[in-house]
Amino acid sequence: MKTSFHTHPLMVLLVRLGVGLGRLLPVRNRSGLFFFFPFYHTGGAEKVHAEIVNCFTAERPWVFFVKRSRDRQFWQQFTVAARCFDCGWLLKYTYPFSAGILAGLIGRHANARVFGCNALFYYLLLPYLPPTVRATDLLHGLGGGAEQFALPVLDRLDQRVVISDWVKGELLNFYRKNGIVPSFDEKVTIIPNRVMVPTEQPSKPHDGPIQILFVGRGSEEKRIHLIGRAARRCVEKEINVSFTLVGDLDQWLEDGDAAYCSCTGGISDFAVLQALYATSHLVVIVSSREGFPLTIMEGMAQGCVPVCTAVGGIPEHIRHLENGWLLPAGDEQAVVKALFDAVVYLAGNRHQLAGLSSAAACYARDRFAGQRFCQQYRQVIQR
Repeated sequence: MKTSFHTHPLMVLLVRLGVGLGRLLPVRNRSGLFFFFPFYHTGGAEKVHAEIVNCFTAERPWVFFVKRSRDRQFWQQFTVAARCFDCGWLLKYTYPFSAGILAGLIGRHANARVFGCNALFYYLLLPYLPPTVRATDLLHGLGGGAEQFALPVLDRLDQRVVISDWVKGELLNFYRKNGIVPSFDEKVTIIPNRVMVPTEQPSKPHDGPIQILFVGRGSEEKRIHLIGRAARRCVEKEINVSFTLVGDLDQWLEDGDAAYCSCTGGISDFAVLQALYATSHLVVIVSSREGFPLTIMEGMAQGCVPVCTAVGGIPEHIRHLENGWLLPAGDEQAVVKALFDAVVYLAGNRHQLAGLSSAAACYARDRFAGQRFCQQYRQVIQR
């Protein structure tokens, strides 16, 4: 399934030159494991990627970051387990020669395995790897472009990992719409993400301000400004609440709304972040699209009640008034009103808030502890 771009004579020449150089480089990856990710900055996907790499600490794999990261918050979480290469600028401006170099280098390893997620360069590299190299990718969700990037090289992927039944269903629907035959469905494996789940649920005071937490990056689909609007309305209506936003999010709030929120900036210290979850009552997501955010899993593990728009894989886990609170997914005004109404209701019904907190923690303990996480990834990547 190679595109015409891959077969252009100039591209082929540059790749062949790169392959020749890659075969001559005097370096060797003893593990034969090569990972390709876009970033190491703060983010839920990046945290998952670091967890995966840490499953292979004993092998000391190589990790290539193929785009420029905004910060270095998670760099150390990768480097404790792997040899890391921050080379986005180089790969971008020297492609396809750079793809040839890596193809030549990787192809020298008798038992090479490659793994990638959310990285266009990874899919551009795959056609040039020897057929003996086992290739796997991960999809957190659809809509970010990876599903499109992979279409020309599906026959080169030995295995595809998705994080939930919902993502698998979306992927198979995408296959059918694009004429992909059902035999490719057999390559799709579900491996849920994991988070640290405490043995005992944190004890949260339910007689003071409702502590509301958002953790994540700023982007258009996250709609951080809607949280700011809801925070303003709560303060104006004298609801006893406190909104804390973790991430570089000031620019995503509307004028004046930052005064109604506590913006911490990015937090890379795991203990500090866990302490925030432990003292928060609600973890909020108002996105227009999602897979299943890691922050929901982390919050539920610490007894935070998830208050989230019913998008993506969220309704697969969150049941309204059973272990969380679902918001409408579409109109922005409706989302702000629904979030405000949820806060008002839970602030006035503390016994029910405590019950939802307990239910969320129990669900996380049963579903998100991920005892088999590393075993499953090792099996998929190394088989």
